[in-house]
Amino acid sequence: MSFSSILGQDKTIKRLRALLESGRVPPAMIFHGAPGTGKFLAAVEFAKTLNCSHAAHREKPPAPPAPDPDDLFAAPAPAPAPEQEQEPVKLHTDPSDPCGACLSCLQAASGAHPDIRVVDTAFQAALLDEAESANLKIDTMRELTRWAQQKPMLSAWKIFIVRDAEALMPQAQNALLKTLEEPPPGTLVILTVSKKTSLLETILSRSCVIEFGRLPKAALKTILEARGAGPDEAASLAGLAGGSLEKAAEAGAFLKRVSALRPGDQARIFKFSSGLPRDSHKARDEVKTLLDLLLAKTRGAWRAAEGTAKTRLTALLRRTLDLRRMADRNVSYQLLLETALLESERAGIKIEDLVKPE
Repeated sequence: MSFSSILGQDKTIKRLRALLESGRVPPAMIFHGAPGTGKFLAAVEFAKTLNCSHAAHREKPPAPPAPDPDDLFAAPAPAPAPEQEQEPVKLHTDPSDPCGACLSCLQAASGAHPDIRVVDTAFQAALLDEAESANLKIDTMRELTRWAQQKPMLSAWKIFIVRDAEALMPQAQNALLKTLEEPPPGTLVILTVSKKTSLLETILSRSCVIEFGRLPKAALKTILEARGAGPDEAASLAGLAGGSLEKAAEAGAFLKRVSALRPGDQARIFKFSSGLPRDSHKARDEVKTLLDLLLAKTRGAWRAAEGTAKTRLTALLRRTLDLRRMADRNVSYQLLLETALLESERAGIKIEDLVKPE
């Protein structure tokens, strides 16, 4: 794995490589962009490269001692062996890529590196011995601050990757500020976040902000094919994903659920809506994705419509936007989705149309 494996983010990866090659790595960085655009993968590769020992640091075996010329009983020195040209071992082709072969790289790849810690809600649950929650708490950030004061065990850098940092409670963000204001030498904190506005201004002002744009369709198609999707399926999902690998996965799940519905079944909308996740946070995200797909389809139909059809689609757009705003509140997401799908069908946009690429 290397930066070269992160597709569709050429400009951003070039900037990260420049930081590594210059040696001027800031103590705090924010990787922000839509979900599924490679932020976390890039953060891991950045951490691996920063702590990679490369081939130049490997120790060579000591040379045998030279024979003592005054020792009469010493064995004669062996004749020098003919020199053979050996091709040097090439562990990596770019100095700003991790070599993938040193102890640091191997431990980072297995998730067992003592100086690279990924902090997320799953890690927090294990740390605090409690059920996984949707938020990162102040106790977790206090523990991170304590670890940051310790010396690294294996490598030159202690690196903390706070994944999905929008989950940080305000008190937790304030607790993290202590480390960002007075970072110990050789400490790096990387926050990955979908919207940087979810972070406090005091954190933004102390961090180097790196933006990840939405992935091009061609890059998404290549990634999906590499993960086992056929060319037609990959092209279809890339068209629905809106530049996000995460949304492509959701679209794939929608395709399966829609394909299981019978076209003439009057209850198919209710059956589809009943397939929402039981977890309220996941259900909200899925409903918002479906409403975004519905808005995109409605806008496309509105541009081509005329007369009464255009009026009908205008009303649907306004209603769907209202429902989209309601999705950020504590509502019944299943009822909200059913309402949106029923109203869209009355306006001529069927549930099957949502999973058809433009």
